[in-house]
Amino acid sequence: MDFNLSRINEVAKKLNIHKTKSKIFTVAGTNGKGSTVAILESILIESGYNVGSYTSPHLLEFNERIKINKTPASTEEICEAFEVIEKSREDITLTFFEFSTLAALIVFSRKKLDVIILEVGLGGRLDAVNIIDPDISIITSIGLDHTAILGNDLETIAYEKSGIMRKGRPAIIGYRNIHNSILKYSKDIKSHLNIIDKDFFYEENSKKKWIFSNRDGLKIECKNPSMKGDIQINNAATAIQAIHCCEDIILDKNRLDIGLEKAEIIGRFQILKTIPVAVLDIAHNEPSVEKLIVNLKKYYPNSNFHAVFSVLKDKDVDKILNLLKGFFTSWHISNSKNERALNVNELKKNDFFITENLFAYDSIGKAYDRAIEFIDNKQDIIVVFGSSYTIAPILQREYKKNE
Repeated sequence: MDFNLSRINEVAKKLNIHKTKSKIFTVAGTNGKGSTVAILESILIESGYNVGSYTSPHLLEFNERIKINKTPASTEEICEAFEVIEKSREDITLTFFEFSTLAALIVFSRKKLDVIILEVGLGGRLDAVNIIDPDISIITSIGLDHTAILGNDLETIAYEKSGIMRKGRPAIIGYRNIHNSILKYSKDIKSHLNIIDKDFFYEENSKKKWIFSNRDGLKIECKNPSMKGDIQINNAATAIQAIHCCEDIILDKNRLDIGLEKAEIIGRFQILKTIPVAVLDIAHNEPSVEKLIVNLKKYYPNSNFHAVFSVLKDKDVDKILNLLKGFFTSWHISNSKNERALNVNELKKNDFFITENLFAYDSIGKAYDRAIEFIDNKQDIIVVFGSSYTIAPILQREYKKNE
């Protein structure tokens, strides 16, 4: 990682991809970015727009990061983009994410796209996607994560994320109790803030429907998003307000429910209807683990849960684990194949596990298989979480099984 936009900007200008006629939505936030992108993308496609989306990380293959109307770009066109970048960069060094971002922008430049959605990889102000000026900026949430890079307090992290906002353009804030650093930065650059519960609202009126409204007088009854979790209605409201605020993009109210129904994202409270049932979630920090707990209690109130878990070294493992005291009937912890993962031998030394039913393994697959053996009845649930690298091997296995 090298947070300095001068190098990627220089290469982007050589490639003539730093500007586009497509409408740009840039999405930042500690949690909720991926789900918000998926909902935004689905609504726009169903409304008749051609949409490119750039997201990270990928779970099974790199192509997932670069999509055209939800279809991953082909290996051929991605490799062609890499070759173009390699020739153009000369002696300029680029990080993995910078290379990926430029490749996405090249692929998008070769398509006739009405909208491009860019998901921030980390932070916002100095993230590679921020070389492109967004028409609409979205900030989904602020939490303590990547503190070694973004800062040790929420105001500092919020400031980094506010860096995606632009002068005179709408910025959609999809969380409550907005941080002062965002308010100040918006005032300094004169962006137009749209804050949830102040400028736009949602109200659940049944188990299957909710109402979106905003200060402009728009009011729509909507079906629940297909993705499970209370936060998804919040994310959907944020996406709808973002579309409403984008000049020249028209929200098709008649197609809105179809977009919400078709929105999907792997690895976010994803339920595998196996025997036993497994829930896969990339929850990897305090806020996302808190939401995972809420969802498990809501959808499986009478179940015992068995954890399959690994985590990256840079996470606050103590705080994550302390949220889960006594929650799981058994813990199955493991190494993962990523070099950033906390070694299982280090993880199992954590004092948290003194009173927990703990088992350690050298692979996620073994941990998952062993967890299955602990299932006592049909209501027991396996929960695979901790990072994208934790759930990827289980997803890979399931997809191969269904081929």
